[in-house]
Amino acid sequence: FGSRPLLEQPNLNQSIHQLPVLHFPKQPMAKFTALLASLTTLVAANAEERSGFLSDVYSGKVPKSKLEVVLAQHEEDIAWSKPLSAVRTVYCKGSHCDADAIRLPNVGREGHTFLHHIVNNYDSLSDWTVFSQAAAPTEGYYGHKHGGGHLLSGSSIDDYLAHHHETKGQDDSFFLMSSKVHLATLQHALRSSFKVSDGAKVPQISHAAAVCPKEQGSKEVEDVWGDYHNMPMLKSFLEKKCGVEASALSAAMLSFWEDFVQLPLPENEVVYYAQGARFAVSRERLQQRSKAYYQALLDGVSGDVDPCLNYLYEMSWYYVTGMPSVAPCSTSQEDLTRADASSARFLDDGVSGVSNGEDGEPTPVELVTVTVVMEMTADDLAEFQNNETKQEQLKESFANSLDGVEASWVSLEIQVDGSDRRLQATTTSVTIVYVITFPEDASVSTADVVAATNADSFKNTLAGEILESTGLTVVVSSASGVASTETVTSTTTTTYSQPAESSCTRSSIAGLLVTLLAALLP
Repeated sequence: FGSRPLLEQPNLNQSIHQLPVLHFPKQPMAKFTALLASLTTLVAANAEERSGFLSDVYSGKVPKSKLEVVLAQHEEDIAWSKPLSAVRTVYCKGSHCDADAIRLPNVGREGHTFLHHIVNNYDSLSDWTVFSQAAAPTEGYYGHKHGGGHLLSGSSIDDYLAHHHETKGQDDSFFLMSSKVHLATLQHALRSSFKVSDGAKVPQISHAAAVCPKEQGSKEVEDVWGDYHNMPMLKSFLEKKCGVEASALSAAMLSFWEDFVQLPLPENEVVYYAQGARFAVSRERLQQRSKAYYQALLDGVSGDVDPCLNYLYEMSWYYVTGMPSVAPCSTSQEDLTRADASSARFLDDGVSGVSNGEDGEPTPVELVTVTVVMEMTADDLAEFQNNETKQEQLKESFANSLDGVEASWVSLEIQVDGSDRRLQATTTSVTIVYVITFPEDASVSTADVVAATNADSFKNTLAGEILESTGLTVVVSSASGVASTETVTSTTTTTYSQPAESSCTRSSIAGLLVTLLAALLP
């Protein structure tokens, strides 16, 4: 998958060709002023056209054959969507369904609902279908039953409704990507414009069609990708939901891609997705896949209320709704490098990641895992959890506390009561798990680092370094380090031939349910 060519970006090609022919004066400033005036006129015209289309949508003048909004409802309040009644189709699985809702058995979550709609309307799909969970589309997501409707800051449901019309059908889908994941390790990176706590200040997306953020910039003020992070509840989720051995993680994810998505692996094995499963797709794109293909996916989530497989579908909607030939966002070598470095966090659970060795060759990796319990105020804890700059300072403070250790070797995860649940107002302590991955030319040994982190003086040293770098006074209650040496086997991106659709059957899905890992979404 390569990055999308420039002139295929939403509206850009159209906008260039709509510019009026201008006879510029010779003076450079006059030329610039005339061009600026032309662009301003064009922007105003596009805004007026968008407003007119949306007015027709909300007044019931646009038929479902042109636009349809599919809502997956359980017990959510759907009053917000009543102005869209003319184009709305509600599938309800709860006990309080509107009279015009289509009732479905309570299985498979939203993945079942979306696939049911595609399969049962395959030959009469709308020109443009918006798929969404039924909760009101508001900014961010703060945790189960804690609020947030999965929108990026600065976006609205209108962006999904109008996109196909605005691009004159040139774009066959619309996803506002809020996350990216490295398939082999499930390391996640979050978009900075996606709120994870109520009241947090985050940058807004640059424009309504900003499918992807910038690659670089300040996370506090610009819409960019954040760093890759581990999923702290991964082990318990595997055991309870999917019954997957941690050592099978990498192979299971790549098998899912081959058997279910049935596309070549994306560049650097990095997948982009929209948290909350809200997206829009054209009829032409949906029909790039056969009805039988969608039926096979539907069968996979039809036997359980909350199937493991549904979480993988949420990561894959861009890829399974049609046959996209390009990645939605540009990827870089940094994606692979960062994922490689963070994959070490899985190794203490026996999970193979991606190494820099020759393909198939075992590579030893020396690790030290240090568990630190710190006490501070709840406000300070919340700031650390939601501020990546503060987390970088925690890495630097930790490295500065140990002779010979560099901050670039260190990764961390912040846990509350052993999980990644959101901080509460009464929270006053936090566990930080640091993982040091030693390069081959490290001048310090793992034994020396373990000895240092278990020394009584280390707690005070670390607290002092944190005070110096962040200005915050903390109490380090305990700290302990353990060394390990893991052997990993490198993997390479493989281009799979297109499997026959019959391989994606109910029986193959059922068989993989015990080997597939669901992505842990916040």
